Amino acid sequence: MATPNRILERYRDGEKAVGVQMSFVSEIVIEVAAKMGMDFITLDGQHGALTLPTIETVCRLCDAYGMTPAMRVVDQSEAAILTALDRGMQMITVPNLQTAEEAEQIVQFGFYGPLGRRSAMSQRVAYSLNDTSDSRKIFEFTNDNTIIVPQLESKTAFDNLDEILQVDGLMFFAGGPQDIAQSMGYPGEPNHPECIAAYEAACDKVRAAGKHMIGDVTVSVDAFGAIYDAGKALLEAHGRECGMKIG
Repeated sequence: MATPNRILERYRDGEKAVGVQMSFVSEIVIEVAAKMGMDFITLDGQHGALTLPTIETVCRLCDAYGMTPAMRVVDQSEAAILTALDRGMQMITVPNLQTAEEAEQIVQFGFYGPLGRRSAMSQRVAYSLNDTSDSRKIFEFTNDNTIIVPQLESKTAFDNLDEILQVDGLMFFAGGPQDIAQSMGYPGEPNHPECIAAYEAACDKVRAAGKHMIGDVTVSVDAFGAIYDAGKALLEAHGRECGMKIG
Protein backbone atom coordinates (compact mmCIF):
# COMPACT_ATOMS: atom_id res chain seq x y z
CA MET A 1 0.00 0.00 0.00
CA ALA A 2 3.02 2.32 0.01
CA THR A 3 2.29 3.14 -3.63
CA PRO A 4 0.21 6.32 -4.02
CA ASN A 5 -3.17 5.86 -5.68
CA ARG A 6 -2.45 6.15 -9.40
CA ILE A 7 -6.10 6.75 -10.25
CA LEU A 8 -6.02 9.88 -8.10
CA GLU A 9 -2.66 10.91 -9.56
CA ARG A 10 -4.04 10.67 -13.09
CA TYR A 11 -7.19 12.51 -12.04
CA ARG A 12 -5.20 15.39 -10.57
CA ASP A 13 -3.15 15.57 -13.79
CA GLY A 14 -6.34 15.77 -15.85
CA GLU A 15 -5.84 12.30 -17.34
CA LYS A 16 -7.82 9.07 -17.32
CA ALA A 17 -6.37 6.11 -15.46
CA VAL A 18 -6.10 2.97 -17.59
CA GLY A 19 -6.55 -0.51 -16.17
CA VAL A 20 -7.67 -4.11 -16.47
CA GLN A 21 -10.94 -5.49 -15.12
CA MET A 22 -10.99 -9.13 -14.06
CA SER A 23 -13.80 -11.40 -12.93
CA PHE A 24 -11.12 -14.04 -12.36
CA VAL A 25 -7.59 -13.61 -11.00
CA SER A 26 -4.49 -14.20 -13.10
CA GLU A 27 -1.11 -13.21 -11.73
CA ILE A 28 0.29 -13.31 -15.26
CA VAL A 29 -2.32 -10.80 -16.48
CA ILE A 30 -1.44 -8.50 -13.58
CA GLU A 31 2.27 -8.76 -14.35
CA VAL A 32 1.77 -8.09 -18.06
CA ALA A 33 -0.58 -5.17 -17.34
CA ALA A 34 2.01 -3.64 -15.05
CA LYS A 35 4.84 -4.01 -17.55
CA MET A 36 2.62 -2.48 -20.24
CA GLY A 37 2.17 0.60 -18.05
CA MET A 38 -1.41 0.12 -16.85
CA ASP A 39 -2.46 2.09 -13.77
CA PHE A 40 -4.82 -0.27 -11.97
CA ILE A 41 -6.34 -3.73 -11.65
CA THR A 42 -9.98 -4.07 -10.61
CA LEU A 43 -11.74 -7.22 -9.38
CA ASP A 44 -15.40 -8.10 -8.91
CA GLY A 45 -15.93 -9.34 -5.38
CA GLN A 46 -19.72 -9.04 -5.57
CA HIS A 47 -20.38 -11.53 -8.34
CA GLY A 48 -16.93 -13.12 -8.66
CA ALA A 49 -15.44 -15.95 -6.59
CA LEU A 50 -12.59 -14.38 -4.61
CA THR A 51 -10.93 -15.58 -1.44
CA LEU A 52 -9.21 -13.29 1.07
CA PRO A 53 -5.72 -14.73 0.39
CA THR A 54 -6.28 -14.17 -3.34
CA ILE A 55 -7.35 -10.57 -2.75
CA GLU A 56 -4.26 -9.92 -0.64
CA THR A 57 -2.00 -11.51 -3.24
CA VAL A 58 -3.41 -9.18 -5.90
CA CYS A 59 -2.79 -6.20 -3.61
CA ARG A 60 0.81 -7.29 -2.98
CA LEU A 61 1.46 -7.72 -6.71
CA CYS A 62 -0.03 -4.33 -7.51
CA ASP A 63 1.99 -2.68 -4.75
CA ALA A 64 5.19 -4.31 -5.97
CA TYR A 65 4.57 -3.16 -9.55
CA GLY A 66 3.33 0.32 -8.63
CA MET A 67 -0.28 -0.24 -9.67
CA THR A 68 -3.48 0.54 -7.79
CA PRO A 69 -5.61 -2.43 -6.68
CA ALA A 70 -9.38 -1.97 -6.79
CA MET A 71 -12.42 -4.18 -6.31
CA ARG A 72 -16.17 -4.22 -5.90
CA VAL A 73 -17.12 -5.56 -2.50
CA VAL A 74 -20.04 -7.87 -1.84
CA ASP A 75 -22.22 -5.38 0.06
CA GLN A 76 -22.22 -2.25 2.24
CA SER A 77 -21.40 -3.99 5.51
CA GLU A 78 -18.51 -2.86 7.67
CA ALA A 79 -16.98 -6.33 7.39
CA ALA A 80 -17.02 -6.30 3.59
CA ILE A 81 -15.56 -2.80 3.33
CA LEU A 82 -12.93 -3.22 6.05
CA THR A 83 -11.79 -6.64 4.85
CA ALA A 84 -11.09 -5.35 1.32
CA LEU A 85 -9.31 -2.23 2.53
CA ASP A 86 -7.27 -4.10 5.12
CA ARG A 87 -6.03 -6.49 2.43
CA GLY A 88 -4.64 -3.43 0.64
CA MET A 89 -7.33 -2.28 -1.78
CA GLN A 90 -7.03 1.42 -2.58
CA MET A 91 -10.35 1.75 -4.38
CA ILE A 92 -13.54 -0.12 -3.54
CA THR A 93 -16.87 0.00 -5.31
CA VAL A 94 -19.83 -0.43 -2.96
CA PRO A 95 -23.04 -1.78 -4.50
CA ASN A 96 -26.59 -0.50 -4.26
CA LEU A 97 -26.32 2.79 -2.38
CA GLN A 98 -29.82 4.12 -1.83
CA THR A 99 -29.81 6.82 0.86
CA ALA A 100 -27.67 9.55 2.37
CA GLU A 101 -27.65 7.62 5.64
CA GLU A 102 -26.09 4.65 3.87
CA ALA A 103 -23.57 6.99 2.23
CA GLU A 104 -22.55 8.39 5.60
CA GLN A 105 -22.13 4.88 6.97
CA ILE A 106 -19.93 3.86 4.04
CA VAL A 107 -17.66 6.83 4.70
CA GLN A 108 -17.48 5.93 8.39
CA PHE A 109 -16.45 2.37 7.54
CA GLY A 110 -14.00 3.33 4.78
CA PHE A 111 -11.91 6.15 6.23
CA TYR A 112 -9.89 6.73 9.38
CA GLY A 113 -10.61 9.77 11.53
CA PRO A 114 -11.37 12.56 11.41
CA LEU A 115 -13.42 11.71 8.29
CA GLY A 116 -14.55 8.28 9.43
CA ARG A 117 -14.01 5.64 12.09
CA ARG A 118 -12.43 2.80 10.14
CA SER A 119 -11.07 0.13 12.45
CA ALA A 120 -7.29 0.15 12.81
CA MET A 121 -5.49 -1.78 11.37
CA SER A 122 -4.15 -4.77 9.44
CA GLN A 123 -0.43 -5.49 9.14
CA ARG A 124 -0.55 -4.53 5.46
CA VAL A 125 -1.86 -1.09 6.43
CA ALA A 126 0.45 -0.76 9.42
CA TYR A 127 3.52 -1.43 7.29
CA SER A 128 2.40 0.69 4.35
CA LEU A 129 4.93 3.43 5.10
CA ASN A 130 7.63 1.09 6.46
CA ASP A 131 7.37 2.97 9.75
CA THR A 132 4.78 2.03 12.36
CA SER A 133 5.89 4.61 14.91
CA ASP A 134 3.37 7.29 13.87
CA SER A 135 -0.16 6.05 13.33
CA ARG A 136 -1.31 9.52 12.30
CA LYS A 137 0.92 9.43 9.23
CA ILE A 138 -0.41 6.00 8.33
CA PHE A 139 -4.00 7.21 8.72
CA GLU A 140 -3.33 10.32 6.63
CA PHE A 141 -1.56 8.43 3.84
CA THR A 142 -4.28 5.78 3.73
CA ASN A 143 -7.14 8.28 3.71
CA ASP A 144 -5.43 10.34 1.02
CA ASN A 145 -5.05 7.29 -1.21
CA THR A 146 -8.43 5.60 -0.70
CA ILE A 147 -11.37 5.94 -3.08
CA ILE A 148 -14.87 4.79 -2.17
CA VAL A 149 -17.19 4.46 -5.17
CA PRO A 150 -20.88 3.86 -4.36
CA GLN A 151 -23.05 2.43 -7.11
CA LEU A 152 -26.22 4.33 -7.91
CA GLU A 153 -28.29 1.49 -9.30
CA SER A 154 -31.92 2.05 -8.31
CA LYS A 155 -34.76 4.50 -8.65
CA THR A 156 -34.55 5.00 -4.89
CA ALA A 157 -30.94 6.17 -5.21
CA PHE A 158 -31.91 8.61 -7.94
CA ASP A 159 -34.76 9.97 -5.81
CA ASN A 160 -32.34 10.54 -2.91
CA LEU A 161 -29.40 11.76 -4.94
CA ASP A 162 -29.51 15.41 -3.81
CA GLU A 163 -29.00 14.33 -0.20
CA ILE A 164 -26.42 11.68 -1.12
CA LEU A 165 -24.28 14.24 -2.93
CA GLN A 166 -24.00 16.32 0.23
CA VAL A 167 -22.10 13.57 2.06
CA ASP A 168 -18.39 14.39 2.50
CA GLY A 169 -15.81 11.85 1.42
CA LEU A 170 -17.53 10.60 -1.72
CA MET A 171 -16.22 12.13 -4.95
CA PHE A 172 -16.82 9.32 -7.42
CA PHE A 173 -19.90 7.25 -8.27
CA ALA A 174 -20.81 4.36 -10.54
CA GLY A 175 -23.98 3.01 -12.08
CA GLY A 176 -25.53 -0.43 -12.54
CA PRO A 177 -27.69 -0.68 -15.67
CA GLN A 178 -29.28 -4.08 -15.01
CA ASP A 179 -30.28 -3.25 -11.44
CA ILE A 180 -31.50 0.19 -12.46
CA ALA A 181 -33.77 -1.45 -15.01
CA GLN A 182 -35.12 -3.91 -12.44
CA SER A 183 -35.85 -1.14 -9.96
CA MET A 184 -37.78 0.79 -12.63
CA GLY A 185 -39.92 -2.17 -13.63
CA TYR A 186 -37.96 -3.18 -16.73
CA PRO A 187 -36.06 -6.34 -15.74
CA GLY A 188 -33.60 -7.40 -18.40
CA GLU A 189 -34.05 -4.14 -20.33
CA PRO A 190 -31.11 -1.91 -19.32
CA ASN A 191 -31.35 -0.06 -22.63
CA HIS A 192 -34.98 0.93 -22.15
CA PRO A 193 -35.27 4.68 -22.92
CA GLU A 194 -36.68 5.49 -19.48
CA CYS A 195 -33.79 3.71 -17.76
CA ILE A 196 -31.19 5.44 -19.89
CA ALA A 197 -32.81 8.85 -19.34
CA ALA A 198 -32.98 8.35 -15.57
CA TYR A 199 -29.34 7.29 -15.38
CA GLU A 200 -28.12 10.13 -17.59
CA ALA A 201 -30.03 12.62 -15.42
CA ALA A 202 -28.36 11.18 -12.34
CA CYS A 203 -24.92 11.46 -13.97
CA ASP A 204 -25.62 15.08 -14.86
CA LYS A 205 -26.59 15.78 -11.25
CA VAL A 206 -23.41 14.17 -9.95
CA ARG A 207 -21.26 16.28 -12.25
CA ALA A 208 -23.20 19.46 -11.46
CA ALA A 209 -22.31 18.88 -7.80
CA GLY A 210 -18.61 18.97 -8.68
CA LYS A 211 -18.24 15.20 -8.41
CA HIS A 212 -17.64 12.51 -11.01
CA MET A 213 -18.81 9.20 -12.39
CA ILE A 214 -15.90 6.79 -12.15
CA GLY A 215 -16.05 6.31 -15.91
CA ASP A 216 -15.13 9.99 -16.27
CA VAL A 217 -11.71 9.33 -14.75
CA THR A 218 -10.96 5.67 -15.53
CA VAL A 219 -11.16 3.33 -18.49
CA SER A 220 -10.47 -0.40 -18.48
CA VAL A 221 -10.31 -3.46 -20.67
CA ASP A 222 -12.21 -6.51 -19.47
CA ALA A 223 -9.91 -9.55 -19.41
CA PHE A 224 -12.74 -12.01 -20.08
CA GLY A 225 -14.09 -9.82 -22.90
CA ALA A 226 -10.65 -9.60 -24.50
CA ILE A 227 -10.31 -13.40 -24.46
CA TYR A 228 -13.83 -13.80 -25.85
CA ASP A 229 -13.32 -11.30 -28.66
CA ALA A 230 -9.99 -12.85 -29.68
CA GLY A 231 -11.41 -16.38 -29.54
CA LYS A 232 -14.51 -15.42 -31.55
CA ALA A 233 -12.37 -13.74 -34.21
CA LEU A 234 -10.14 -16.81 -34.39
CA LEU A 235 -13.08 -19.17 -34.85
CA GLU A 236 -14.63 -16.99 -37.55
CA ALA A 237 -11.30 -16.68 -39.36
CA HIS A 238 -11.32 -20.47 -39.70
CA GLY A 239 -14.91 -20.66 -40.86
CA ARG A 240 -16.34 -21.74 -37.54
CA GLU A 241 -19.17 -20.22 -35.53
CA CYS A 242 -18.65 -19.09 -31.96
CA GLY A 243 -20.82 -21.23 -29.71
CA MET A 244 -21.29 -18.52 -27.11
CA LYS A 245 -23.08 -15.23 -27.64
CA ILE A 246 -22.47 -12.27 -25.36
CA GLY A 247 -24.80 -9.28 -25.56
